[in-house]
Amino acid sequence: MTACAWYRLFWIAISFFILVEPSSALSREANALNSIPEDNIKTLPLASEQSVSTFLPSGSAPGRGLAINIVYPQKPRYKDGAPIVIVVPGGDTADGLNFCLHAAQIGCLEIRMAFPGGGSGAFRSSGVNDYRGVKSQKALRDVLLFAAGKLQDFRNRTITDLIPIPLAQNNLGIVGWSNGGNIALITMEKYARQLGFIDWLVLYECPIGSLFFPPSLGSTDYFLLNNHYRQGSAATGHCLLDYRKLAWEADIKQNPGVYKKLGEADLPGVVYFDDNQNGKWDESTEFAFNYCVDHASTKTFKKFYPPDVTAAMERLKIFEKDAPQPAVVPPAPAATAKGKRKNRGASTPVSAAKSPIAAVEDKPAIYWPSIIATLNEAENYFQERDGSTSIPAISSLYPHLLVTIFASQADHLQTQPDHPHIILQYNAFIDSGAHWVRLNPESIYPAEMANMSRQNFAQNEPNSPINAEGITEYLEPEDILSDYVFVNAALAELADRKRANNLKSPLIEAIYQYSNGLPASPSNQTKPPQPNSDNKAK
Repeated sequence: MTACAWYRLFWIAISFFILVEPSSALSREANALNSIPEDNIKTLPLASEQSVSTFLPSGSAPGRGLAINIVYPQKPRYKDGAPIVIVVPGGDTADGLNFCLHAAQIGCLEIRMAFPGGGSGAFRSSGVNDYRGVKSQKALRDVLLFAAGKLQDFRNRTITDLIPIPLAQNNLGIVGWSNGGNIALITMEKYARQLGFIDWLVLYECPIGSLFFPPSLGSTDYFLLNNHYRQGSAATGHCLLDYRKLAWEADIKQNPGVYKKLGEADLPGVVYFDDNQNGKWDESTEFAFNYCVDHASTKTFKKFYPPDVTAAMERLKIFEKDAPQPAVVPPAPAATAKGKRKNRGASTPVSAAKSPIAAVEDKPAIYWPSIIATLNEAENYFQERDGSTSIPAISSLYPHLLVTIFASQADHLQTQPDHPHIILQYNAFIDSGAHWVRLNPESIYPAEMANMSRQNFAQNEPNSPINAEGITEYLEPEDILSDYVFVNAALAELADRKRANNLKSPLIEAIYQYSNGLPASPSNQTKPPQPNSDNKAK
């Protein structure tokens, strides 16, 4: 073959490589992508769970009393008995009976409850729902006292009379699921003298702080983020918002029909950030504040916005454009020299003293819609429902309390990327000198429960500061285990630490080894039954 032929053959081969190699590379990349498994959650097998239901007499629920359901394991976690956990459901509805944590799977006894007015069919608590107010707090107190053996049910039976397995009543704690954490904290502070037996507390992604329930910085139910919040400010203990563009549109309904389905008034008006300054709420681009609806305390349906937001409404006078204008009437005719009266022509307003919206010193008062709670009303409402103010007292009143705050990288309710509600409550416990607090369970506990490597899970040092800028590094991964498994890992750890009086970290293995009798299953694409989420805020 001549040199010229070899030359032509060389360039043909080069051309073939140039044309074929990119497509081969694309093909390999496509095959690699196809080999990536779909997102999945490892499903843990559930052993049989037994339960018994009863009514608990309570001044908060005159009549039948409180409907409670007790779920217990066949095999207690310890030889001498099962630790007791009271599960406080999220949201602000009264029913928590359909909420299951599956704590029996780790050898614990689980108590579920319906607040006054909650339940279904004949199995319903008497009384009226007060949206986690004073009556609900008394109800939770009574359930806790029953769990500790200090109260009897409607047939004069104690909890040990009802349950056929031994109980470790000296190892008792609370799981506050989402908004359930707020009422748990408030109840613990308010009734600390009666509830000093509480040993540990697990808080599941709790919206602690008045700006977080209902969500005022962004919600998974709402596609817009509140961009007027200053990222990272929650780490200082105060969430900073720029309220200068706060506005009010009276003749429009926010989420029409949602409240009617709940048997509540569908109140008009929206408080929002008027970013384009056109005086109209653009639902697709302008963030609107959510609110609570209550009528138990005010005897009429009202919107309750967080005190910080309400104070900004007052300060910026956002309702003034809707204020009734002073009436304008012609002056009385003046007397003339001939005894007649004549009109002087110019019209003047009625004096401020006679105006229906007058204030002292002849200054017009700020008009405040009757369907919006005033600042004083909002402060009173959230004082009974925001657990953040109870944390310092709890750290003092419960000197041996063990606390775990659970948080994952994608919160079930809040959407701000700096997870302000988590850093705020964690720092509040640290700053108030809590005995023992950590963010997320010791990694060995979810690892052993799921038969996985502990490297998959967060490992955070108890009672240690957290870098708010890198908050996601401290959070549990998504789509690996169901959230209730993480919470069970946290309460198993706390119950073990209480029993063994062992606060060392990190641990090489779980303090106590427990199996529900079933081997951990491999990963699959079937999600297990979840707790009834959190009855998310409206």
